Order: sequence, then C-alpha cells, then structure tokens
Amino acid sequence: MMAPSGRRIEKGAGSGSLTPPDMSREYDELYARHQTMTALVNVLVHDLRNPLHSATLLVEAMGSPSANIEALRAKLRAQIGKLDGLIGETNASMKELAVEPSIEVIDVDPLLRALVEHFPSSADHPATFVLPPASGLAVAVDRKLLQQAAVEVARVLAERQRDGEKPARVIVTIDEPEEGGVRLYFGDLAREHGEALAKAPFAIAGGGIRLAVARSMAQSAGGTLRLEQNADGIARFAFYLRKGR
Repeated sequence: MMAPSGRRIEKGAGSGSLTPPDMSREYDELYARHQTMTALVNVLVHDLRNPLHSATLLVEAMGSPSANIEALRAKLRAQIGKLDGLIGETNASMKELAVEPSIEVIDVDPLLRALVEHFPSSADHPATFVLPPASGLAVAVDRKLLQQAAVEVARVLAERQRDGEKPARVIVTIDEPEEGGVRLYFGDLAREHGEALAKAPFAIAGGGIRLAVARSMAQSAGGTLRLEQNADGIARFAFYLRKGR
C-alpha cells in the first residue's frame, strides 16, 4: 500500500496490519501537517481582522467633508496590500503542507455504497439515498477525496430538502456523457433551491463553505464538480470523472 508521502507501507507478517513503526511515522507526519495547517488558518483569520478593520475606518473617513481623499486612498491601498500579502504567504505555506492525492482505479458501485454508510456519521440532517443499478463502471480518482466531496454535496442536499422530521431523499444517477468519462449526478433540487444557487454555487458567499470545499476536493481527486439545471429548472450536482477502464 502506498502512503500519502509516496512510500510503500508493508503489512506486518501474518498480522494483516501495518507494522507499528511505519504506522507511527505516518500518523506523526499527518498529525503534524494537520495541526500546522490548522494553526496557519487560525493565524490568517486572526491577522486579517486588523487590516479589514483599518480599511473599514478609512472608507468611513472618506465620507467626511474635510477628508483628504487621495491620502485616504493611498492608506486604503496599503491595507488591501497587507491583505493580499497575508493570503499569499499563507497559501504558499499550505501548499507545502498538502498531501499529494493518491489516484487509483476504483469501482463506482462500492464507492457509492461506502458513501451511504459513511454519511450518517457526518450529517447534520438525515437522508435516504436512492442509488442507481449496478453499473460495473470504474473511475480513476482519489477515493477518499471523492467520497468526502460527495458527502459534502449530500449534506447540502439533505439540508436544503429537509421537510420537518422527514429525511431528505438524495437521488444518485450515473451515465457516460462522453467516451472515457463518467458522470455522477446528485440531486434533485427543486427550482427555487437551484435558482438560489445557480449564480455562484461554489463561492462561499453563494453556496456556502461546504460546496466550495466539495469542488476543491473534487478537483484534487481528479474530477470536476458542477451544478446543472434541466429545462424544468431542476438542479443536480454533477461529478465529472475519468473512466478507469
């Protein structure tokens, strides 16, 4: 088995489990990366507040009749420059900490079953899944990243379609829109929900943090995620994936 770092981890002789040294090293490495990345995000969020606060005060000061607009503009540009610098520095550090995706050929049918099994442990709202008939298709993706992206999409669907205590229904369909490609549809969202998301579904201000994260994870997994609407206004999330074989 290949570890996230790219080196192979062998199973212990006769035990069917990872040898303790390898398992410990992998855990320590991933734990350190996770904690460092969390700290970076916390630092970024904290340090963004000061230039944002200063920029807000400068904008308010521009409304004064005696304001020196040119001087205030220069100060405002400086604060925006600080924001850009903070984001750029943090982004570079996070890229160094990221674990490379592990692309492999996996069967779609067990992947969808694993998604259904995993969903209740991470869901805020209950949902029932309607899975397609067995397809026998395989895709080339990072299994864990794609599954997590699909879970995030399903969570959004469950939240937007909930009806009191009644679980939402998440319909999953699969097709081959073009040679060498597989498409997984998650939906269906009623017109009012689809139209509310259509303008910017994967921007945090539009569809929320979960959809933004889901699209990023889908891309890292080796696919793409889109929101599509049919002629009746019904919206579905579509994962476009590369066929495995």
